[in-house]
Amino acid sequence: MSVPLLVSLFYQEWYSAVAFLIAGMITALSGATVYKICEDAPEPKRHHAMIVAALGWFVTAAFGALPFIVAAHITPPAVLESFVPAGESYSSSLRYFRNPLHAFFESMSGYTTTGLTMSIHEPSVGHGFLWYRSQMQWIGGAGMIVLSLAILRQPHGVAGISLYQSEGRNEKLRPSIAGTARAIWKIYVGVTALVAVYLAAATFLIAPNYGIENTIFDAINHAMTGQSTGGFSTLDDSIAGYDSYAMELVHIPAMITGAISIPVYYGVLSERDVREFTRDPQVRGLCAMFIVGVVGLTAFLARWVGVPYTGDPIAYLSNVVTSQALRDGLFQFISAQTTTGWQTSAIGDWNGGAVMVIVLGAMLFGGSAGATVGGIKIIRGHIIARGIRWEISRVFLPKHAIDDLRIGQRRVTADEANDEIRAAMTFAFIYLIVLAVSLFVLLAVLPSDFTLADGIFEVATAQGTVGLSSGITGPDMPVIAELLFIGQMWMGRLEIIPVLVLLNSLFRR
Repeated sequence: MSVPLLVSLFYQEWYSAVAFLIAGMITALSGATVYKICEDAPEPKRHHAMIVAALGWFVTAAFGALPFIVAAHITPPAVLESFVPAGESYSSSLRYFRNPLHAFFESMSGYTTTGLTMSIHEPSVGHGFLWYRSQMQWIGGAGMIVLSLAILRQPHGVAGISLYQSEGRNEKLRPSIAGTARAIWKIYVGVTALVAVYLAAATFLIAPNYGIENTIFDAINHAMTGQSTGGFSTLDDSIAGYDSYAMELVHIPAMITGAISIPVYYGVLSERDVREFTRDPQVRGLCAMFIVGVVGLTAFLARWVGVPYTGDPIAYLSNVVTSQALRDGLFQFISAQTTTGWQTSAIGDWNGGAVMVIVLGAMLFGGSAGATVGGIKIIRGHIIARGIRWEISRVFLPKHAIDDLRIGQRRVTADEANDEIRAAMTFAFIYLIVLAVSLFVLLAVLPSDFTLADGIFEVATAQGTVGLSSGITGPDMPVIAELLFIGQMWMGRLEIIPVLVLLNSLFRR
């Protein structure tokens, strides 16, 4: 919490700085105490690693809520209102964090890179907390256990591998887990820095009157939340706050870079060959889904915004291309597919067809495994699709034919293929079951103002760590729904299994 403290001091937000200092001291003291108690603990086994991961993320979110709670209680009303931009009539959103549950929700949403927020007017929380929200997502994107393995005294062998895999990662970039963790963070920091420079340069060109300080601050924050596919923003109304189509287009690459697997970047750098991007089946699948999804969503939105069809298909396409439908369809589908969650449209006002396109076509699968995205992941969808095709084709093979399966650039034996297909289908099944149960719980407490499509969208965005909202999420939402979304975000970031292992261990006792 030292960096947000320094940012608060730079912007002379004294009470925010005190809040970070108090929360940081409590966190450091608690961490040191637990470390001393557990210093001689034995190496964790696989189920221990999953329990450590589940508890670690939960506790991190709990301590991460402390600055919000402290600042909301110690900051005088006059200072809170000074955070509100000039000319605006709303109150500071920092006051909502007097409710500890709201603060915990914000922290969990940040660290899990979801982006759902209780800060309904983001600029009114002050620069220190804007930075803190972005920093939470950036750290959560690469993974706190990966960070720990990279910089702290780390376990070796099976214990290290188990801890590494507990955050949903399987690829080893280097011979050791510690080396792999350091490589991940080096790439992550490097790509984030490049994105920040790109966003700053583009903003200078497109909006030269925006101000140097605001440009740099926004660029760094949006680079962190874009590369982590988290979606928090420094602006009111997210990227729509720029009120610029050009700025929306500028931020699209910042989302895509976060949805590409970090091992792919490692392959490009180690092989010094950019064709590694096109060789990766997940990158190809991501691009294909972008094209199909943007076209499909735009078609539904064109009907929603009322683009007239006069009988001339060429004229109609011209009208669609220049309409709000393509602008919203392009940005929002890519935002959903990459699970970034930057928002430029009032999704709660969309028709049901457009909502389901973005849920089923984007949010459900997300981006690449090995990236910072949520959802089932493209590689699992690819394995399931290849498995179905493989099972059908095997029927027509001769009795003694070799029936190996090709997955991406790998060729696996029948036994290996069955294992991979079973694992992918098992996870997808569990994911959909949790999603369905969450929907039923939400519908039980959902106000009548919202539709079934709104409910489906909101549970999908929470579990997929997307962060787009149909309008349900907010300080006035039912407590049961808020607790539900906290659980979904927690489970979605850890790919469900570690949380189930933790719950199983608790109930078995």
